Parts: sequence; C-alpha cells; structure tokens
Amino acid sequence: MLTSLGFVIGKKNIKEYDREYCFFTKKYGKISLIAKSVRKPLSKLSGQLEPPNLIELMFTPNGEYGLITTALARKEYVKIRKNLEKFKVYNTITDTIKDFSDFKQPDNRLWDLLNDSINNLNTLNSKFIEINFLAKFLKILGFSPNVDNCINCQAKLSNSKNIYFDKNHWGFCCDKCFKKESERIPWTTFKTLTILLKMPVKEMYNTDLIDPIEKQYQNIKNLLNKYLKHIKKYF
Repeated sequence: MLTSLGFVIGKKNIKEYDREYCFFTKKYGKISLIAKSVRKPLSKLSGQLEPPNLIELMFTPNGEYGLITTALARKEYVKIRKNLEKFKVYNTITDTIKDFSDFKQPDNRLWDLLNDSINNLNTLNSKFIEINFLAKFLKILGFSPNVDNCINCQAKLSNSKNIYFDKNHWGFCCDKCFKKESERIPWTTFKTLTILLKMPVKEMYNTDLIDPIEKQYQNIKNLLNKYLKHIKKYF
C-alpha cells in the first residue's frame, strides 16, 4: 500500500462506473490510478477526488494503473472552484504538467511549484499566477530562454537598445544580430520575463511587482506558449 499527497491533473470515465485519474503526486510524480465504482451515486470517493482539492491518496500499485483504496481531501480550494477564471488557470497549470512530464518521475521542484501556485491561486490574481507558473515551469524543464546574452553573438542583452526574438534559433538577440523576420520585443515585456525567470518562487508573492507584471500578461503568455509549443516534440 502506497500513500502520497497529490492533485488531479486529468480524468476519464471507463467501464460503467469506474474512472481513471491522472495525478501529480509529491512522492511519485505523475501516476495513473483507477477509482472503482466512483461514478455510482453513493460513492464516498467522488467528492474527495474533485479538482482542485489537495488529496491524500492511499493506493495499491498494479502494473500501469494502480487502484485507489482511500482518498481524503486535505485542502478544498473553494475560491478556485467557484471562480471560472481561476479554475481555467488551474486547468492550464495541470494540463501543462500532464503534457510535459513523464510518468513515475518524482520532482520536488515541480511539486513545490504546483503546490505553491495552487495555494496562491486561491487568493491572488489568476493572471499573475498563470504566467509565473509557466515561466518557472520552463526553467525547471531546462527550456527557458536565455535572457542574459544574445543567442547569436553572446553580447549582453542589457546593453542592447532593442531586443528581438530570433525565430530560427529560438532565443533573444540584440539589435546588431536581428534579421527582418525577427520579432521585436518591448523592453518592458523583456524585463518582466527576466524577473519571472530569475526571482525565486516564494519571493514573487511578497513583492510590489504583481500589478506591473500582470500588465504584461498577454505579451508574456504569448512568448511562453511559443516555447511550450516548440518543445512539445521532446515529450
């Protein structure tokens, strides 16, 4: 019998009354577990396994799919469940982890990022939580953009008057190396991305930077989504 804390990152109905859940857990990383008869009206498990609960799981391993024996909601994030915008961000976070992580590969940094993000999503603005998560997630994977040096000549980007995104080399370049097809990035957007990538997770929630960062939400999200789309082939 195994136990761990976890969040639901995916689920689908199987057979007549069963359901397959995908979790990201503290001890075991991403795992798939079966909940027997969970869709019956009197099932005791169904309410405990509802996203975005933080769930204490007890399960028996059984090949590719384990079997849930007990589940207890340790934290119920009611504000996330009742707020459509927050719940959409929760889904973005969990879908990203589901799509870009391997099964049975525990990662303390990823668990801490997930747990902190959902904890703070319950109380803070959802746009900030979303782009902060995506930036930190790319950094953990080792695919975050280099914000210090030009992707081509290695010159310090802080000395460049303008910053460009080089679509051929997937990185930022200086005003000496940009080409016609390069996309110019506003300085404010670039500085905001640098803060998101470099500032530790826990420090982010205790600064006056949240409002300024949120103003760059769409630009930052577009950039980060480009990177996620680009690295999808590796997973």
